[in-house]
Amino acid sequence: MAAKTCDLMIRNAHVVTCDAKGTKYPSGAIAVRGRDIVAVGRSADIEKTWRAGRTIDAGGSLVHPGLIDMHYHTTYHMVGKMIAEVDFGGQDPGPWVAKQYLGMIDALDDDLEYANVSLLGLDMLKSGVTTVMDPGSAFEPEMVRLASDALGFRASVADPFLMDERGPQLSRFKRAKFGRAHALKNLGRQLVRNKDPHAKVRGHISVYGMGNDSDELRLAAKKVADKAHVAFNMHQSQSVDDAEFDDRRFGRHPLVHFEDIGLLGKNCVFVHMNVLRPDEYGPVERSGLSIVWSPTNSWYYGARLQVKTPMPRLHKSGVNIAIGLDVSKAASFGDQMYTAYALARDQGEYVSPDDLLRMYSINGAKALGWSKWLGSIEAGKRADIVVRNSDVPEVWPRHNPVRQHVLLAKSRTVDTVIVDGEVLVKGGKLTRMDEAEIYARADAAGKTMRRAAGISG
Repeated sequence: MAAKTCDLMIRNAHVVTCDAKGTKYPSGAIAVRGRDIVAVGRSADIEKTWRAGRTIDAGGSLVHPGLIDMHYHTTYHMVGKMIAEVDFGGQDPGPWVAKQYLGMIDALDDDLEYANVSLLGLDMLKSGVTTVMDPGSAFEPEMVRLASDALGFRASVADPFLMDERGPQLSRFKRAKFGRAHALKNLGRQLVRNKDPHAKVRGHISVYGMGNDSDELRLAAKKVADKAHVAFNMHQSQSVDDAEFDDRRFGRHPLVHFEDIGLLGKNCVFVHMNVLRPDEYGPVERSGLSIVWSPTNSWYYGARLQVKTPMPRLHKSGVNIAIGLDVSKAASFGDQMYTAYALARDQGEYVSPDDLLRMYSINGAKALGWSKWLGSIEAGKRADIVVRNSDVPEVWPRHNPVRQHVLLAKSRTVDTVIVDGEVLVKGGKLTRMDEAEIYARADAAGKTMRRAAGISG
């Protein structure tokens, strides 16, 4: 029988598929034709059946799906990196946040947003993250699309800053147009991006959340998301202050209120959810909604939260938990699985490295509503694949590849990153763009942002 042909084969790989059965091929191979995976299995079987135009030998190292970061403020990427270090001493960091964050964010124009998201794309891809979800915080989502065109990563964007009430956190951006009429008028404008089934940048629905929106706006947004069959996303219950703000305005705990008014559903993607009370677990579990766990955010504001993370418990009860970095304050994309693992252990809980890898891949695809074509290594899905190398001591002896790569070596072993069948990172370097050009643009943009915010240095 004549061999089938494909464009690319990855052979001699420890393939972790992240499929529904948790299939692994310790000596596996993947065949890719065009954008799609056409076969995955034992290396001996794939190599016997398929002939490839190009072959990547993984050297027995880990190969897994492209990672999906489900919550990142794409055009603020440099803001978190440039904030000053400070000891909160148990005090409210609100005034500090206002100066550090709002000042630099208010400085953003289209060019500065493009510089931020270009550096983001470089950071993502070199960490094995191939897809990112923005929560409606890019003032000009087209800058995300332009950076995606240049670098090749995937993103989901939403109409920016839909807010109609003043909550306790981050609602006073100068460039954001505040108000219910504006928010209702602009709902769903980014969904036009979904007409092209091959678009790297697609659209979903977001309201900002954290007390900055009314029931009327949330329900209208959910209705648009339901009709378009896309995700409905918002920040929720990040910390004690915004959860208690919702308690006061609803007269009950927010997730109980949301269930009663019919807001919750399987396409809901709520971010943070650090502060959940016992009567809120039921609404979460019954609804089928997805939660984006931001472990670095939880730890960073630990004194302000003073709560135990509910994510390990919710994960064990079957809630779809995905992972998101939020902003790069004290960690980057490659640290997220380690941080989640350590945070759970620190609080007497446990989430396995394999489950964390699923949270950062197939669970993210499920939350986006993209799991039919993304998030795992299976025939018929898009070829978004990360090939690790074994050139660091953390992965030797090669006994538990998932734990050794994603917890110990983190992003240090990311060697080759493939999106839509195209190699975007090879040998740890971008293939489409000169990295020095991105760094130079970022440096100039950072100086402009700090100057505009009145931040010295």
